[in-house]
Amino acid sequence: MPQRRAIIGANFQVSRSPRLKGDFRIGKWLVQPQMNTLQANGKTKHVEPKAMQVLVYLAEHADEVVTKERLMGAVWADTFVTDDVLTRCIFELRKAFEDDAKNPQVIETIPRSGYRLVAAVHSAEAQPAEARPPSHRWLIALAAVAGVLLLGIALNMGNLRQRMFHPAPVPIHSLAVLPLANLSGDPDQDYFADGMTEELITNLAKIGALRVISRTSVMGYKGAHKPLPEIARELNVDAIIEGTVQRSGGRVRIAAQLIEARTDQHLWAESYERDLREVLALQGEVASAIAGEIRVKLTPQEQASMAGARPLDPEAHEAYLQGLYFWNKLTEEGIKKSMERYQRAIQMAPDYAPAYSALAFSYTLLASLEFSPSRENYPQAKKLAQKAIELDESLADAHAALGFVLCYGDWDWPAAEAQFKRANALEPNGKWGHSVYAVYLGDMGRSEEAISEMKKGLETDPLSIILLMNLGYLYGKAGQPEKANEQYRKILEIDPQSDVAHAGLGWVYDLQGNHTQAIAEWREARRLSENDPGAIAGLGYAYAAAGKSREAHEMLNELIQLSKRRYVAPYVVASMYAGLGEREQTFFWLEKALDEHNDSLVSLKVDTEFAGLRAEPRFQKLLRRIGLPQ
Repeated sequence: MPQRRAIIGANFQVSRSPRLKGDFRIGKWLVQPQMNTLQANGKTKHVEPKAMQVLVYLAEHADEVVTKERLMGAVWADTFVTDDVLTRCIFELRKAFEDDAKNPQVIETIPRSGYRLVAAVHSAEAQPAEARPPSHRWLIALAAVAGVLLLGIALNMGNLRQRMFHPAPVPIHSLAVLPLANLSGDPDQDYFADGMTEELITNLAKIGALRVISRTSVMGYKGAHKPLPEIARELNVDAIIEGTVQRSGGRVRIAAQLIEARTDQHLWAESYERDLREVLALQGEVASAIAGEIRVKLTPQEQASMAGARPLDPEAHEAYLQGLYFWNKLTEEGIKKSMERYQRAIQMAPDYAPAYSALAFSYTLLASLEFSPSRENYPQAKKLAQKAIELDESLADAHAALGFVLCYGDWDWPAAEAQFKRANALEPNGKWGHSVYAVYLGDMGRSEEAISEMKKGLETDPLSIILLMNLGYLYGKAGQPEKANEQYRKILEIDPQSDVAHAGLGWVYDLQGNHTQAIAEWREARRLSENDPGAIAGLGYAYAAAGKSREAHEMLNELIQLSKRRYVAPYVVASMYAGLGEREQTFFWLEKALDEHNDSLVSLKVDTEFAGLRAEPRFQKLLRRIGLPQ
């Protein structure tokens, strides 16, 4: 029982083995408990403070079997933790010592019992006999020391000595926060660890002088065992943050460490613990500590943002994190579940601005992914985004959400652009500002600006399938199909089963007139996405472009039948008729889309499917009714 374990730990009597004082050696390694470091052969390795306490306790009882209960009681005397925490500490120590669990040279696991330190423990002054220098070399050593001292005195002029012996740290201008490990012992709590990761990223992303990789790109490394320098190269960052999160009772603890990417050297490690009501302040404290460690200068606004977090109802925060978890699935079911969680968070904490902003984005996603009609979603999204801004004008996501609504719901282009710019000014590394602004610019026909803005988004989210897809689409609409093809190929490297990548390639091959290849790609997209209306329409358009009228009409009939079971946007049906060259039906369905205020009409001016209609007066009239610039 948790309470019993805490009581046992608090009253546990330490054995009579002598306590180690200061530094000591384990085999070839110099252990420095005060610094939380291990040194050998010119290498320094940092370990988490609790792991160091475990090591010290094992060293004090060297060659003795120490049960898990004793270790837990000694190191976590006043805190309830699960065995998983100890297991992770042992794993970290073995990794630092380069020790093999199957053939241990340092720490041995005793099945169903505990652990034993099998390596020899010496005082820091002692060295293995074979490592001691022969006596005839002492004069040479003393001469070398004297020379170094004299050189040190000479170099002290101009502060050169300090610069040589205390070199400036490697500048850190970019970093990635790897998914925080869930130490609760309950896999069902993964959403909490993932949510805390995302919120830490969001806090760090507020720092304008720092490029921070977005959640989408880092979550692919969850559970991965790649070397950190390799991950850093793939994400193109200077440093990595990795750590753990544990929720126990009414407390939450985050342990984080900063690793310099090029050398895999640990630069800093710290643990933070707060009451769950203070979780937002805890996140701000961790972000501020990281910023201070890498010597990034915070603006007064950034400092205030990290320090100004108010207490939050733990149940409201939990509901919000569950919403993030479901939202990131990007499925209709996931989005609707996220909305339930966000609404619950708002009921519990009516002044919690991020919950309003997140719920606004859920409504916009239902419309933009065409899971339901635009008219049913954008009015609700607008109210929520405005409420979020009313509660917290500095919330960048809220401005991005409102910009999206103003663009695709209200068709108010100048107001939308102002909100996108405000979002990017508030949070240069924001997960939404650059990407949604880029899509808006593309629909307005401002291709070069759009491509530049989408590339800014990819700087902080290089593995985002959505952003790569949109960049490919922008390149295609800008008349650069080769570059579009390149983006969709990148998606397949990330996810070989991506339906959007095959759909994108099908669209590009259609642009290039390679209809045979286009049909093959669209067939694969349809197979992977099952009954997605866009994939069915895309395949029908490819058949029509290849002169396969019968197959195209089969797809059209399938789309009409599908519309009886689920929502199918009229704009999608219009695109199929456009491919078939049936102009009257094309305009009929475009009019239906206009009556529905379908958000896809914002792309009408630039969508390639309707390029053959642009010279028609009816088409120009339709653009004016939508309000698109001519």
